[in-house]
Amino acid sequence: MPIPSNVENLQRFSAKNIIYQTVCDWIITGVLRPGEKIVDSELAKRFNVSRTPVREAIQILEGQKLVYVVPGRATVVADIDTTDIEKCYRTLAELQALAAELACGSITDQELEQMEKTHRAFVDACDRNDGAGAIDHDNLFHETIVRAARNEYVEEFSRTMILHIQRIKYHYFHCDRMRKISVSQHGEILRTIQARDGAKAKELMRSHWICSMENSLRDIAGSMQGHGGELGADVLTK
Repeated sequence: MPIPSNVENLQRFSAKNIIYQTVCDWIITGVLRPGEKIVDSELAKRFNVSRTPVREAIQILEGQKLVYVVPGRATVVADIDTTDIEKCYRTLAELQALAAELACGSITDQELEQMEKTHRAFVDACDRNDGAGAIDHDNLFHETIVRAARNEYVEEFSRTMILHIQRIKYHYFHCDRMRKISVSQHGEILRTIQARDGAKAKELMRSHWICSMENSLRDIAGSMQGHGGELGADVLTK
């Protein structure tokens, strides 16, 4: 099991939460690949904790369908099922469309400033061809909107769907043209939320994710053709 060596020991933090977040990041970014076995004793040793918080973290990952547990045998990183891509995107499109509509009635001036700052950083990362930075600022832009909706259920379900979509992106493809599209769409969404036009914000957010879905499916189909029907697994995405 390939565990990075630069993981700090846990001290004042919740062991379960830190282990969950760390292993989740490893799965999303491909450090732990589909089919990789997760050995709880190795994780416990690496994080200098008992097996209990490791198992609790694994239970969360299992609930999010990022791993599956074979009783009495092993915990395994789940495969990326390309047939679920459209399901993930369409579900997220509706969740975040609702979040954008709700945010128009509850977002604070401070959160609007955060959105503006994040959007500028996103544009800058795209201009510099910084794929990882663009992903980070893209995520923060959407997270700010979802939090501003003040609906914990939308926030929780949206977070779970985002995990799967991020994993798809990191695992399969890199799409420069989508950055330009996202810059334009983010700008429109920002201006609409600033104007507190809930109906339009809802429409724009839904269209944003559907556009991303269509381009993702197109690029994955192209990747499959280029690899004789098998998707490439080592290419960073945005």
